Amino acid sequence: MLNSAPESMDWYYSQNNERRGPVSDAELAALNQSGAIAAETLVWREGWSDWRRFADANRPTDVAVDGNAACVECGKTFPMSEMLQYEGSWVCANCKPVFFQKIKEGVPVAGEFRYAGFWIRFVAVFIDVIVLNILNIPVRLSIGFASTDPNVQFRLILLSAGISMAVGAAYDIFFVGKFGATPGKMALRLRIVRPNGAKITYGRACGRYFGKMLSSFTLLIGYIMAAFDEEKRSLHDRVCDTRVIRLNA
Repeated sequence: MLNSAPESMDWYYSQNNERRGPVSDAELAALNQSGAIAAETLVWREGWSDWRRFADANRPTDVAVDGNAACVECGKTFPMSEMLQYEGSWVCANCKPVFFQKIKEGVPVAGEFRYAGFWIRFVAVFIDVIVLNILNIPVRLSIGFASTDPNVQFRLILLSAGISMAVGAAYDIFFVGKFGATPGKMALRLRIVRPNGAKITYGRACGRYFGKMLSSFTLLIGYIMAAFDEEKRSLHDRVCDTRVIRLNA
């Protein structure tokens, strides 16, 4: 992440919500090696309009001094002799399997995400609604022919609603936890990831599904937020620290 220019560049970094610095290129690299600065730590230098994650600031041209470079995945600095360079990105030995799995799946390199906007996400949700309605047709048909008694019908309608909610939850959690996207998102080549591009777990997929209730209970403002957020995050993305990105072709 350190500039390859001959002169040292002053850096600032955020720690405990306080700005620290200035520090030199070498000092910043040492802080990263010691663990004081991680991939998610926000850093800034003169000429930048805003703060960036340490991992995102580490672009291919930002090579560390003394033959070191920061891994594009974890953000830690290593000797370049112990790393692999792929299309200008430096990757450490520990991150190589994850990095090349992302390349295989078409996931952009960290810091180069194309975030999915509001309207393409809306279309993906619309596709999922159609799929879920098709899946629920057998349940509705069976209830429609089950009884003509109004009291029984009412209880069956409540049962149908409960089954539909369970199917919806299982559908979303399974596909997002397994593939990182629902069928609607997969159809449009979208993927739900962590800020560093990593796949989300089933636990986070579950939390994100129920987090959508917050987006709904706010008169859908939680969803509309994605149209104005810098990283196209909806409310439930913010709560669960996820991003929806567009895969490479």
